[in-house]
Amino acid sequence: MKVVITGGCSGLGLEFTKYMASLGYTVYALYNKSVDSALMLEQDFDNVLSIKCDIRNEEEVDKVLFNIGDIDILINNAGIAKDNYYKDKSKKEFMSVLETNVVGTFLVTKHALDKINKKGIIINISSNNSLTAYTSLSMDYDASKSGINMLTKDFALVIEEENKDIKIISIAPGWIDTDEVKKMNPVYLREEISRTGQKELIKKELLVKFIIDNINNYKNGEVIEIKNLEV
Repeated sequence: MKVVITGGCSGLGLEFTKYMASLGYTVYALYNKSVDSALMLEQDFDNVLSIKCDIRNEEEVDKVLFNIGDIDILINNAGIAKDNYYKDKSKKEFMSVLETNVVGTFLVTKHALDKINKKGIIINISSNNSLTAYTSLSMDYDASKSGINMLTKDFALVIEEENKDIKIISIAPGWIDTDEVKKMNPVYLREEISRTGQKELIKKELLVKFIIDNINNYKNGEVIEIKNLEV
C-alpha cells in the first residue's frame, strides 16, 4: 500500500513518514528543502522514497504524482508560518504563506484525487488556529489553515458528486512538540499553551498514532480539533 506525505522529511511530516513506514507501507516523502533528512530516511527505511517536489509548482506536482501512480493515503502536511506584527507583514510574506499552505494543498489534492484507490483517504493537516486559537500575530497562517478546512469540505463535496468511495478530512491540532516549536521562547510558549487550553505540548508520536489508528472513524469532510492527548 502506498502513502504520499507532503513535507514528509521534517517536523510532523517526518513523524508520519517513520510511523507509516513502520507499519509496512511504501511511503513517498515529498520535500522541498530538507535534503539531509530525506537522505537519512532512505538510509534508515527500505520502504521510504524521498522525492523533491515544490508543491507550489503545478507541473512538478503533476509529474511526481503521475510517476507514483495509485495512492492509498495522502497526507497534506507541508506548511509554513511567518508570525509577526501585521504592520510589518508584507504582501509578499502573506502570499508566500497562502501559496504553500492553501494553494499547495489544493494542487496536490487536485492531482491526487483520481489516483486515490478505493477506500483511500486524504488527510489535511490544519491547525486549531483555524478554529479557536487564532492570534493577531499569525493572520496569514490562520487564514491559510481556515482555507485548508474549507478545501477539505469543498473536496468532500466533489468526492460525493463524483461518487468516489474515498474520503477527505482535516486534522486541526494545537501546539505540537516538533523541534521547531521546542526552540521557541519558553515564556511565550507557556503563555500560548495556556491561552489555547492545552495542558502541554502534544507529543508528535501520540498525535500521528492517534490520527492513523482512528482513520476508519472519520467522516468525509470532517474537521477534527485536537488539543490534548492522554498517554
